[in-house]
Amino acid sequence: MGFLSLPLVAVVLVVGVVIKAVLYFITKSPSLNPFKENSCTEVKAKVTDQKQRDAVLKQGFTWNKVPENLDAIVIGSGIGGLSAAAIIAKAGKRVLVLEQHDQAGGCCHTFIDKGYEFDVGIHYIGEMNRQSISKTYIDQITNGQLEWAPLSENYDTVIFAEKDKEPRKYPVLSGKGKWQEELTKKFPEEAQNIDKFFKLMKEIHPGNTKSILVKFIPLWAVWLLQTTGLINYITNFYEWNSKTCKEVVWGLTENQELRDIFCYCYGDYGTPPSKAGFPMQTLLHSHFGQGSSYPVGGASEIAFHIIPVIEAAGGKVLVRAEVNQIITDEKGRACGVQVLKGKELYNVAAPLIISDAGLYNTFERLLPLDVASSSRLWPMVQTSRHGTASMSVFVGINCDAAELDDIIHKKNAWVYTGNDIDKLLLDYEKLTREEALDVDIPILFISFPSTKDPEWNKRFPGKTTMALVTLMPYHWLEEWETERVMKRGDEYEAIKKCFGDKAVTQACNLFPSIKDHIDYVNIGTPLSNRHYLGAPRGEIYGLDHTSERFSVWNTAILRPSTDIPGLYLTGQDICSCGFAGALWGGLLCASSILQHNVMTDLTQLHQAIKAEAKAKVE
Repeated sequence: MGFLSLPLVAVVLVVGVVIKAVLYFITKSPSLNPFKENSCTEVKAKVTDQKQRDAVLKQGFTWNKVPENLDAIVIGSGIGGLSAAAIIAKAGKRVLVLEQHDQAGGCCHTFIDKGYEFDVGIHYIGEMNRQSISKTYIDQITNGQLEWAPLSENYDTVIFAEKDKEPRKYPVLSGKGKWQEELTKKFPEEAQNIDKFFKLMKEIHPGNTKSILVKFIPLWAVWLLQTTGLINYITNFYEWNSKTCKEVVWGLTENQELRDIFCYCYGDYGTPPSKAGFPMQTLLHSHFGQGSSYPVGGASEIAFHIIPVIEAAGGKVLVRAEVNQIITDEKGRACGVQVLKGKELYNVAAPLIISDAGLYNTFERLLPLDVASSSRLWPMVQTSRHGTASMSVFVGINCDAAELDDIIHKKNAWVYTGNDIDKLLLDYEKLTREEALDVDIPILFISFPSTKDPEWNKRFPGKTTMALVTLMPYHWLEEWETERVMKRGDEYEAIKKCFGDKAVTQACNLFPSIKDHIDYVNIGTPLSNRHYLGAPRGEIYGLDHTSERFSVWNTAILRPSTDIPGLYLTGQDICSCGFAGALWGGLLCASSILQHNVMTDLTQLHQAIKAEAKAKVE
């Protein structure tokens, strides 16, 4: 082998592969470009007629609605599925999206009951208050019809609400340096440690994007990058991911209240600081730090404006279409799906199957066992953890928000019953269900969604909505998982009501003016998430976002292209959780399917749009 040693040859090979991958990201690809031109059109008046909206969002599955000559089938209509479908539709592909619920959107759907409309999963989105690349992306897959309303500069408030004590409130501010300045005012003796925290976030942030490189290079190259340590020269993400959020933050300061404030929003990914890698927290703060927004007209506007893009290429988005099997041929290639509609089974064929149903559903429920168990992903399916389950409480208030002076307008509250918010959750999860019924809920997210939507009073005058969300172990209610929805019996209903009422009472203690105006309460448990969202154990964030889940190897194998021919994954399990994570998961999936650098296409269009806007100003 001459003067080159085997390790050096390996390094040279890896460097070559990485250079090739980098060139993939920065060079223009000659194939069809889904973002070749700005598809934004003049914003039309909002469609508020429910029949017109249902005609788009609630197109029920029938065989005669299935388009012929499909290029791809997407299982699930969450933002991961819709975004992937929209991008490949813009590249000329005919796509069928199938949704088991009665309306499209996944966690972006809304429901109306007793004269109130509630968003089930969208509370605030970062980076939409300016022409960020994320906004350019969502603009292009909605033809520019999706509008965003900015939240307050103080978009979150951290509240420590201990019994028999005055609540301690700490505002979280968007805008460069503003939150750091606010914290320094509150904790002047901690100024140096606060500065260290924000410098760390700035240091780590660029590595977050570079970490996905391992999803696009051969796995043997990933193994060599990890083994040789060369991965740390490409991105610092994995080095920092090996340190938990608690390990880093607890090392910065001994002030427990400040530690908790640094980690306050871990509920946005559902994993306590002692189990999550530190970059997860930096991702959140970076995402919201330049401003947060809410979709004008509510979350259902998202799917309402993406669906026409899919249909323009001859595709369809059909609901009440439960996929109960991914069909594979004799060679193990995914080639279709089986849809259960009532008592009838329909086989729908396509050369590409895209699953937005999550890793567990795809491999444990949809694929034939012999095919699933032979995949490189099977060991991860067997050993990884489901994310923590959640409970949501939807509250209708029979007066205008202007009459409720003490509520939070255009912002959210993160409420904790004491300090050491990591221990609070871990201790709570260890309780039995009966023990938990006798204690306060330790972590509670509270918002008033109707105050965030400038269109709300036109549609629902004289009414206000409140949303409460908390984490809840699935096993507390697991004994009823096989029972039919709405038919789980008196004991289940009583337990559900007890937890829901507890959350409402805690909210009323902080916002007393709402107490006499509550006329509607709807409680969604982990079993509700299982039924309506297809979450196997009531989780809303898919795989648990632990540091192990974001290791080099796990990040690499959780890529859109699987080792099952014809099968692709999209959504939060191949990227990260929430709207933004699933949205970018859709773009990664579309890139793999088209074998085309969609990110470069989007970046070039984004730069052109910004340049045009700048020229108009000048």
